[in-house]
Amino acid sequence: MKKVSLIIGAVILCLLLGGFAGAKWAKRDKKSLLEKVSEAVTTKTTVDTKTIEEILQPAGDLITQRYYYTDVDTFENYKELLGAKLPLTTDKVVFTYTGVISAGIILDRVEFEVDNEAKKIIIKLPAPFILSHEIDENGFTAYEIKNSIFTETKIQDYSDLIGGLKRQKQYEVMQNEQFMNAATEEAKKVITSFLKAASVTADYTIEFQ
Repeated sequence: MKKVSLIIGAVILCLLLGGFAGAKWAKRDKKSLLEKVSEAVTTKTTVDTKTIEEILQPAGDLITQRYYYTDVDTFENYKELLGAKLPLTTDKVVFTYTGVISAGIILDRVEFEVDNEAKKIIIKLPAPFILSHEIDENGFTAYEIKNSIFTETKIQDYSDLIGGLKRQKQYEVMQNEQFMNAATEEAKKVITSFLKAASVTADYTIEFQ
């Protein structure tokens, strides 16, 4: 009787061990299947113009080139009669001044086109623009000053002078083809670096028009 009990116990133990091993094997097979399914599924990410705008938003308007200059000019204020200067009525200042003009691209004017199938981003850049122009007050030096007792030069006269100098200098810079082309090329580099740094556009080809 005791021997029969031992045999029955051994059979039950084998069944339990077999069930545990089978469950463990089934669990391993199930996990392996899930891993295979997970590896087989690929996530397709699409990029649109809004995505690109969000990537480039931290760049703001791109100041890509600066033009530093020092110029000499003459300011005259005088009275005239019948188109001729009246003697002893001329205020005159010969001076030098320095300034910096910043040029670049206004991002709101940049046009984007995305081809997700070909993984290509086509970018149409606007012409570079003068984004800022500052004349350094500390760089203003007068070399010849002539004041007339008959002519009163007002602050507004000097303000108009500065405004005219800035407009003239900006026009000269915008006609400088080499400078403006450099501003465009630098804008391309900055935009490309932003798009290549973003994970969603890192493997896209960037094409400028």
